[in-house]
Amino acid sequence: MPQNRSVSRQGAPREPEYVTHRIGRLVVTLRPTPIYAQPNTRSAVLYPQTPARFYLMMTQQRGDWCGVLMNNGSVGWAPRRVVQFTDYDVVYTLPRGADPAHVTRLAMRYLGVRYRWGGNDPRTGMDCSGFVKQIYEQMGIRLPRRARDQAKVGMPITRVEDLRPGDRLYFAVKGKEIDHTGLYIGDGYFIHSSRQRGGVQVDHLNHPTYRRSLVAARR
Repeated sequence: MPQNRSVSRQGAPREPEYVTHRIGRLVVTLRPTPIYAQPNTRSAVLYPQTPARFYLMMTQQRGDWCGVLMNNGSVGWAPRRVVQFTDYDVVYTLPRGADPAHVTRLAMRYLGVRYRWGGNDPRTGMDCSGFVKQIYEQMGIRLPRRARDQAKVGMPITRVEDLRPGDRLYFAVKGKEIDHTGLYIGDGYFIHSSRQRGGVQVDHLNHPTYRRSLVAARR
């Protein structure tokens, strides 16, 4: 993203006071593992096999089990021994007094939804811009369908250090035109529907592909 000096805010309306909410710790699976309905292996299996190196959001712990957020908003359970904790607590910021149903929490519920080019439905698959459009529509904000058109909507963020959870990221991976998008969730992490990763996954802006190809961000 261009490292332009941030625009002066002198004379602009004062921003409302923001409150930070913690919704969980980002963890990553060490090996393929099922997700259970309860914290024991005798309970029903909610998801038969989560692949290795898959990011999940842990919302609670119970003994040797981690409670992780599922895409319907419920909590599933994975053994503590099969996940590695990252250093990042997933947080989101909202104006004081606002309902804490924020974009980051919505987006994390779609982890594992498969990639489908042109897809708009989490039941059958979504592509990158379909995913971002779906999340924002749930907040009552309509976006264009294509990533390059979405990148023209909203307030531009010109410095990486100014990104907040929920900001939209736009990448030119294959050339000069914007061809990919995702949602920032904080601490350099972002969530996106990735063709290469097979669906909705978490990645980091330090990855060489995304570090070199990030060209725009909008709020």
